[in-house]
Amino acid sequence: MEKGILLPDSRLTDPAVIAKYRGYGIDVNEDGKADPMDLEDAIYSAANYLAANDAAEGKIRDAVFAYNHADWYVEEVPGFLIVYYRGQVSIRNDKTQ
Repeated sequence: MEKGILLPDSRLTDPAVIAKYRGYGIDVNEDGKADPMDLEDAIYSAANYLAANDAAEGKIRDAVFAYNHADWYVEEVPGFLIVYYRGQVSIRNDKTQ
């Protein structure tokens, strides 16, 4: 079996590389990385992906389906949104503690 090309982690989070290959990662906190393990970067990167897949036009279900093609997942995500809006879920960023 042929192995794929592995890039160093620093290349995977490099905003210039992400832009070159039309990725969705965003370096929100301007630390030089679009890091999916950083809460700020992850939230905005996910929003960027969803917006590019028609969430910006109000087609939330279609955008979520573009991310994950499992019907159960598409059904579950709006439930988390409702719980979050009600203030029943808190999000913790371990990097700020």
